Amino acid sequence: MDKEKLSNVLEELGFTHGEAVIYLSLLRIGESKVGPIIKDSRISRSKVYDILERLIQKGVASKISKNNILFYQTLSPKMLFNYIKEKENKLKEEENILKKIIPELVLFLPKRDIDIKIYHGIEGFKSMIERTVNELKKSDTYYAFGISKTNEQMTRYANKIYLTQKSKKFKAKSIFDELGAYKIKERQNKLHEIKILPKGQITPALFTIYQDVVGIHLIVEDNIVSIVIKNKDISKSFIANFEAMWKISHRA
Repeated sequence: MDKEKLSNVLEELGFTHGEAVIYLSLLRIGESKVGPIIKDSRISRSKVYDILERLIQKGVASKISKNNILFYQTLSPKMLFNYIKEKENKLKEEENILKKIIPELVLFLPKRDIDIKIYHGIEGFKSMIERTVNELKKSDTYYAFGISKTNEQMTRYANKIYLTQKSKKFKAKSIFDELGAYKIKERQNKLHEIKILPKGQITPALFTIYQDVVGIHLIVEDNIVSIVIKNKDISKSFIANFEAMWKISHRA
């Protein structure tokens, strides 16, 4: 791996460009005064001292005075593991702090009667499924309607809803159209009621409802788009429509 690639890797680990260049120069030169480091790295004297001090603070370099002249050297490259570990510990501390203040930060959000979020792609769909799984409670019923036009990834992650029923004990009701009926077997369980729409009625979009949350999910040119609306009245309206379709559908 050449110098430039090594420098890029160090930058990905959290070094600045200057720190990466100086570190590699010092690694090649060995114990050295500032002059050779400046010559090799081509970084100005005014910046080199500051960068060297930052490398020392990172725990990857050291300095020693000999006859009132400062000499610098890198520590073993294995010390980079300690540097990464310290970063991990710092991030964990910051994560714990953030978890404590998130509830207070949420209180600053404006109160809205309607909250709309749009999720794009498989990562967005996964996030939406995770949100759903986390919010569902034992007293809830999860409604799903349509489910014909999906792809393999969408089907796999959507199944997570039904896999969690055993532990969370919430009920589910689904209405498949005839094109989505092949998915019935993998989703059937004691808490999940399933019906099929009358023949010829096809719904390419997937609609989901739970609590006061409505989801509209569609494959658009191989891209998954999910529109999630949080509103009590809209949720009630969708459930009413679902129950109307439930009456005209037949058991799987």
